[in-house]
Amino acid sequence: MNYKFLLSIFAILSYSSINAQNKERIYENTFNSVDSMLTGTKPVNFQQAVYLTENAYFDNQLDKTAFDEAVRFNTSICKGIIASGNIQYPEKDKEKATAQCAVFVYMTDSIPVTTNDGIVMHTPFQYNFDDFAGKKDWSNMFVSTLMQTHKGNCHSMPYLYKMIMDELGQPVSLSLAPNHIYIKAQNKRVGWYNIELTCGDFPTDAWLTASGYIHTDALRNGIYMDTISTKQSISLCLVDLAQGYQAKFGIQDGNFILKCCETALAHFPKYINAMLLKAETLTTLYKQSDKDSEQGKKIFAKMNSTYTHIHELGYRKMPQGMYLNWLKSAGTQTTNYRMKSLVTRKTN
Repeated sequence: MNYKFLLSIFAILSYSSINAQNKERIYENTFNSVDSMLTGTKPVNFQQAVYLTENAYFDNQLDKTAFDEAVRFNTSICKGIIASGNIQYPEKDKEKATAQCAVFVYMTDSIPVTTNDGIVMHTPFQYNFDDFAGKKDWSNMFVSTLMQTHKGNCHSMPYLYKMIMDELGQPVSLSLAPNHIYIKAQNKRVGWYNIELTCGDFPTDAWLTASGYIHTDALRNGIYMDTISTKQSISLCLVDLAQGYQAKFGIQDGNFILKCCETALAHFPKYINAMLLKAETLTTLYKQSDKDSEQGKKIFAKMNSTYTHIHELGYRKMPQGMYLNWLKSAGTQTTNYRMKSLVTRKTN
């Protein structure tokens, strides 16, 4: 028997096991760091939470300095748009409103940018229709990917918008619709309004309600179309962390994913995506269990209770094809369903 060959195979398997354990430990450490923002032992910092979740997926190889500098670079261009004087706004909250407009224009329009090599044209961010849900590559959900490729989705685009607004020191909120995240903003001229970055438009609540597969019970119970606080936004990052873990390692014993979901729900009780991930994880664990055992019965009871609660809140599953049709129609709605004249831009 070739013992040397067996020993070499054992060494490779042992290294792979240790390496996998180290990578999973990164997720545990990241969970602790994000959770510390929710418990108050560390300052709430949305940009930092986003970076941590993406860095865990990249095995702690995502350059923190480069990530922060990229956000600052995006912010600096928005500051230039504000300073240009091309945004006209008559109310007293001009600083906030012009910031809202500048970041929107930056993300959805072509902007000339002065560099050491002369003036170059910044192109708008585009929707990644090829992998909008990160099924081919989970990193397609990331802000770091968006900043590098200029392609993103309804996850990374509103995240980046909020991060730039945070850098500008101006308030803005994330908001949820089925399978979707968008921006809610407010100024004195129009009150509250919605920013849809995937198509560069301002859909009204009426349009979202009419076309977004939102049940009236879901609105009544506050799971959709409400503003999300910065602390609640950290809960979104915890579920992102769980989904990244699942994309990387699978469900495993389910403990890490369920811990992320339960912690997110403790601080954001109506976060429907955390409930859904919890229910889906419990379903998989139940299918893998001895269904007649006490453990199997406990898992089934938790799974059934979670799905019942989700349904009672008004959640209805939106088919992927319907979501894509809804998204593509977002920029084509009639004027009755659109906000216009939030601000006025000079044209040269």
